[in-house]
Amino acid sequence: MQGQGTDTAAEPGLRDRKRARTRQAIRTAGLDLFEEQGFESTTVDQICRRADVAHRTFFRYYECKEALLFGMDFGLAILDAFAAAPPGLGIWEAFEHAGAVTDGQLEESAEHTVRRRALRRRFIGIRSVHDFALIMIDTFAQRSAAIAAERLGVDPVADLRPQALAALLAGLTRRHVVDGEEGRPLRDWAVAFRLLLGSLSEPDQGAEAASVSVPVRVPGPLSGAEPEPGVEPVSEPEAAPAPPGAAG
Repeated sequence: MQGQGTDTAAEPGLRDRKRARTRQAIRTAGLDLFEEQGFESTTVDQICRRADVAHRTFFRYYECKEALLFGMDFGLAILDAFAAAPPGLGIWEAFEHAGAVTDGQLEESAEHTVRRRALRRRFIGIRSVHDFALIMIDTFAQRSAAIAAERLGVDPVADLRPQALAALLAGLTRRHVVDGEEGRPLRDWAVAFRLLLGSLSEPDQGAEAASVSVPVRVPGPLSGAEPEPGVEPVSEPEAAPAPPGAAG
């Protein structure tokens, strides 16, 4: 009985290793073929023959050949860390915590990741690759919005903060995935975002018409703090007295 229990406990580990080997074989075959003959000239059937797997096996691991350029768990590690961040942290602080825990990586750190990024930059102009990239970006952003809404305990339709975070992360991820930029630290994006919001409250120095600035309420950081008070309204200037003799 003891031996039987040990064998049963070992089975999940064996299955996991077999799945990992199959996934690696498919990924390696796909990346090799992309490098050798280009993305559009490579078919799923060719990848299956090179990896020595059945056609249906390919689709157990990847939904399409475009997915080979992104990996299976794109962004999942940082989202999991975001959800698991200490509850006392604000939204942006929680995401910065997730970035620190995962080293800010949207993709696993491995040799094939470097190849995948290089191929993605090479083929991003292909419509199907570009469209799949946008799907991945939107999925990542919307998952982050759902986590933010849950942490704040708000309705993401009624409260714009989760969607504001999603919009910011979508822009960051687009620079990483579509534009091929390795990425700046999250703190740089937070500073730029807050500076942008702050600039919206400044009067337009070049405008000739308006001499009175309109009060603007600038939202606070994404930490969930109350917004900063708005600028006090400026009273209309009193009319200048009429010069002597001007009255009829």
